Amino acid sequence: MDTWGLLLKRDDHSVSEIAALPAEALAAGEIRVAVERFGLTTNNATYIRFGDDVEGAPFWEAFPGPVGYGRPPVWACVRVEESRHPDVRPGSRYFGYAPLASHHVLPVETTDRGLRDTAPHREFLHPWYREYVRLGDAGPGDRHTLLEPVFPASFNLADLLERRCADGARAAVITSASSKVAVGLAAELAARQVPLRTIGVTSARHLSFVDTLGVFDTVVSYDTLSSAEPAGPTVFIDLTGDDALRRAVCTHLGDMLLQTALVGFTHPVSAVDPARPLPGPPAEFFFTPAVEAGTIAATHDYYPRYQAAMERFIDFTASWLTIRHRQGPGPALAAVRSLLAGDQHPDVSDVFTP
Repeated sequence: MDTWGLLLKRDDHSVSEIAALPAEALAAGEIRVAVERFGLTTNNATYIRFGDDVEGAPFWEAFPGPVGYGRPPVWACVRVEESRHPDVRPGSRYFGYAPLASHHVLPVETTDRGLRDTAPHREFLHPWYREYVRLGDAGPGDRHTLLEPVFPASFNLADLLERRCADGARAAVITSASSKVAVGLAAELAARQVPLRTIGVTSARHLSFVDTLGVFDTVVSYDTLSSAEPAGPTVFIDLTGDDALRRAVCTHLGDMLLQTALVGFTHPVSAVDPARPLPGPPAEFFFTPAVEAGTIAATHDYYPRYQAAMERFIDFTASWLTIRHRQGPGPALAAVRSLLAGDQHPDVSDVFTP
């Protein structure tokens, strides 16, 4: 197919379809973009798992599919193929939130940094998801394409932990330590020389990999969590979304637990009883887009600080992260299934061209 889109059954992600995209005539103010390159990480699995979270962020509603199906979202480099907006020229490139497909049609308005998606049915999304950032003629490299969607969480969590350190925190426990957000966070704390003892918690099969990276002070597996002794007031950063694990960490830290920040869902979702709070201080949901927007509004140097940190992390990944280049809908579907099953090894990631 010259134009295609991936569909997943919303209540059974093992059921999928690769469908031809219908020809759409553009309305005034709309553009048609060709998706040129996108990466897939556990972040994409989170969008799929929580696609029907009506009270939170119903990601399936961003790019509606046929009844019962959804279009998985990705962060992609796109090129304007056709434009009916007077200020958007064909051939210009942007980076933004799009369906996993070869093409995407959207209404836009121009901004200082690029474009804003103005589709009414996507107004529920935070503005972070509706901004298309202008790119140069060549677009970013593979590592930027893959890591740009996830490193903001690392960077803003480092800001949080630096503040908590000033408040008396002496350690941070970070679960899903093999994830790119966790590795990026630990590497950023080390680069800033924040005096916090970082304890990475990961699966037994990834223990050696995480330890070899050298960015955590201590690395333990989930089943040896009790060996990680608190070193004073501790902040707990959870990236797993695993309710039982969250409780185990909070219980283990006891009176040393200063703050719990709930960030991600790298593990398959477990049942959560919202009426049964976690032990210790009330847990706080860390929503990166909102935190980043608040920091940008309150400071004048966010973007220079972020870009410098992003380049440091990109350089660091060259020593351990292998990028595989893949093409077409079949390999993309296989990669999505692998991410949902938790089968992908943390030192290999895929970047796709449609």
